[in-house]
Amino acid sequence: MSAIEKKKGRPLDKSRDRIIMQSALELIGEHGYERVSMDRIAQHAGVGKATIYRRWTSKTHLVIQAISDVKPFEEILQEVEQFNDLRDQLFHLMASSFRIEDESIQRAYAAIGSAASQNQELELGLQQGYYHKFRLAFFAILDPYMYPNPALTLEQLDLIADIGPSMIHYRTIVTKKTIDANYIYQIIDELILPKLCH
Repeated sequence: MSAIEKKKGRPLDKSRDRIIMQSALELIGEHGYERVSMDRIAQHAGVGKATIYRRWTSKTHLVIQAISDVKPFEEILQEVEQFNDLRDQLFHLMASSFRIEDESIQRAYAAIGSAASQNQELELGLQQGYYHKFRLAFFAILDPYMYPNPALTLEQLDLIADIGPSMIHYRTIVTKKTIDANYIYQIIDELILPKLCH
């Protein structure tokens, strides 16, 4: 949900939400988080700044929702059900979550992740609105394979859940490289599955 809900008058046009969020990510991917203002987002989206502030109280709130809603995890989990193999399910989760097909979104993720280290509100919002949801989706996929006799402790599973996001964070922010299918499969085949099957 947006940070601000319209309480009276005309209801908010939800189709504009997607346009505004996409514009924010495109600009951040091109120019970086700090250099993108709400004015610039409004201009790029073709809306008035008031239209944005009716939905989000700040750029931080807008960006957190944009990152979380690029591909909702509920939708990803529904798509994952079509795959019978754990490897394929994990690949689809990670590929969809980190948008391996869209380098512009990957650049935005990297810029936002880098800015979060200096912005406590943004960092907390990403943890609660994005990474927490990723972990829930990860555990939902693992559950049928682990139940009823889990071979790993909760602490071990918790650590394994961090492998994918940590490797992708390092690759995009530290090495400035993009993410592709081969890299995702490397993470799964060499780091995640060996731990799960140990």
